[in-house]
Amino acid sequence: MTRAARRWLWRALLLGCLALLPMERAGAQGSPDFATLLADRLLIDSATRLIAEGNVEALFGSARLQARRVIYDRSTDRLVIEGPLVLSDGPDVVILADEAELSDGMRRGLIRSARVVFDQQLQIAAARVERLDDRFTEMTSVVASSCEVCAERPTPLWEIRARRVVHDEDNLQVHFENAQLRLFGLPVLYVPRLRVPDPRLTRATGFLAPRFSINTDHGLGLRTPYFIVLGADRDVTLTPFVASRGTRALELRYRQAFATGRLELGGLVARDQIRPGETRGFAEARGRFTLGPHRQLSFNLIAPSDRGVLDDYDRGEPRLTSDITLKQVARDTRSRVQLLQFRSLRLRDSNATLPNQVGQAVWEQRRDVPGLGGVAGLRLEAHVHRRRAAFFGAPEPVPGFGDGPRPRNTGRLSLDLDWRRDAVLPAGVLGALGLHLGLDHIRLSDTGGAFERRVTRATPNVTAELRWPLVRRHDDGVSHVIEPVAQVIWGRDRQANLPNEASRMPELDEGNLFSRDRFAGRDIREAGLRGALGLSWTRHDPEGWSSTLSLGRVWRQADLGQFSDATPLAGQRSDWLVAASIDTMAGLSLSNRSHFDSDFQLQRTAFELDWTTETFGISTSYMRIRRNPFEARANTASEWSFEGTRQITDFWSGRVEWRYDVTQQELARAQAGLTYQNECLRVEMGIDRRFDAASSTGGRTSFGLNLDLLGIGGNPAQTRRSCGDL
Repeated sequence: MTRAARRWLWRALLLGCLALLPMERAGAQGSPDFATLLADRLLIDSATRLIAEGNVEALFGSARLQARRVIYDRSTDRLVIEGPLVLSDGPDVVILADEAELSDGMRRGLIRSARVVFDQQLQIAAARVERLDDRFTEMTSVVASSCEVCAERPTPLWEIRARRVVHDEDNLQVHFENAQLRLFGLPVLYVPRLRVPDPRLTRATGFLAPRFSINTDHGLGLRTPYFIVLGADRDVTLTPFVASRGTRALELRYRQAFATGRLELGGLVARDQIRPGETRGFAEARGRFTLGPHRQLSFNLIAPSDRGVLDDYDRGEPRLTSDITLKQVARDTRSRVQLLQFRSLRLRDSNATLPNQVGQAVWEQRRDVPGLGGVAGLRLEAHVHRRRAAFFGAPEPVPGFGDGPRPRNTGRLSLDLDWRRDAVLPAGVLGALGLHLGLDHIRLSDTGGAFERRVTRATPNVTAELRWPLVRRHDDGVSHVIEPVAQVIWGRDRQANLPNEASRMPELDEGNLFSRDRFAGRDIREAGLRGALGLSWTRHDPEGWSSTLSLGRVWRQADLGQFSDATPLAGQRSDWLVAASIDTMAGLSLSNRSHFDSDFQLQRTAFELDWTTETFGISTSYMRIRRNPFEARANTASEWSFEGTRQITDFWSGRVEWRYDVTQQELARAQAGLTYQNECLRVEMGIDRRFDAASSTGGRTSFGLNLDLLGIGGNPAQTRRSCGDL
């Protein structure tokens, strides 16, 4: 064969294969400069007719053609490819057919008995595939599915049958005419015109998978989300919700991405029989933006129309927090300005008397101290909060703290100066010395005469601490670390009579056993001469598991009445803190924290177990807390919660979840669900029973059913099976 003849054949094969491939790059990038042709025989039948026979293979770029015989007639500009043929361009598009024919300058192509596979997901079998131009490909007598079809399973779980299908390469859309959706071989839906996205397209305007639900409040309901692409950086989702008990609702979500952050706006408008004659809903906005080096602006705002609307529409939260936050974090410096609004949805709470409007500004800095050594810190905080009405129905007060109505407005300016130096002493003892001075200026309004209107307070502290870590290693690789700790803190006994707004639930745990101040806010500062003793033991095993045990207690020279009697920190001697944990390489984690009084009677306990493997996951916890009116806990709380998942088979998985009130001996909530997923279908069904809700009375039961067809619209399957799997 002459060099010119070989060039003719290569060019014909190259243009022909590019014309047949429904790929955007074929028209955008043009023909590659180099191609490789392999065949058992190459013949020149005439001056213009070339034939390649036997295991013909053409390679050009990422495209590859395999065929039994190829005939090119230069005089008619016609290329015939005899199969079985396989034409592929990587994993994106694969065409299998009996034969193909190209003409009209290689711009039009016809493939008979073809099967097109997009992105190893969606398969389209057609009696005839015709390439109309660089953009459109037409298929007739089509069956489309992403399910595996084998001799043992000739009928796919789902399929779309259509008289005619047009593939739009520019928009990556597949248009069906006279489409019929079949499940398990049975027709369930007829659509005159249907459009689905190419599997390579992850964002496209159109309907998303519907969601079915059965609810005691709404009845039988249907959600049909409609996704609208506004651009590469913006989209809108509209979700109508219609239910048999008169519910008519529309939910909206708008998203936009920026070079420096993201924005999301949403809301719901509804009319239902839960509150007849009322228009209900909520609005929300979330965003996060980077304003410069180390600086970030974020906001999370939500406003419901009533207490129960979020819970009624599966967005329930007992308490809502809206905030606008500007923060900056750099080396040795941190600052934050924040506006917050708290809203309780609990029936027993009054938002008019809660301190639900808060403004805060905090600036912190730390520096090494040359000459003296150690680290010095400075913290400046401005804090204001207000309630719409003064609170005269105060819960049980702590003696000397808030024995009267809560003020309507509170403003505070706080300055913290501290210094700490750590050193290694003889025998490996670790010593630390710290100094701290806290200055607060507080202004109150509408106190009813129970508190002074203006208070300036100084709180000095001196801290001394000793730790002695002891390590022992065995020949088998096991190591033990035992660390006794002793701490003494001196502080003034004198306290100002101020309301306690932000520190009503102080805790005693491993993290704050040796803290200078165990109050979360600076409304109250821990005072007096006090000390803490503790002991921790850690065991590390070379087989990959470890265990820890901690024991400690706080002593005070005098009981200043800072802590409620029901808290573990009350009195001259706190409760004993006992905490233990075990972590293994098998994914098992156990932890327990308990408080015992001086007679070693259990006062509080919290137990948690987490175990995760390839086939199941378990997370369960138990807690018991004594009644404490000061913390708005009228009765002793005891609850057991459980959440478990199980991979039953390769395709079936189940989950179960519950919360059980041990004190009342009744379930608070229970959930169960099943999921089936194979290579082309995902079905989720679950039942949720809430026996009571914080924002409403009475129970509620709901059942949900979701069905997703996988392999289309950027929704790939996660589980693949072969024809050998039954």
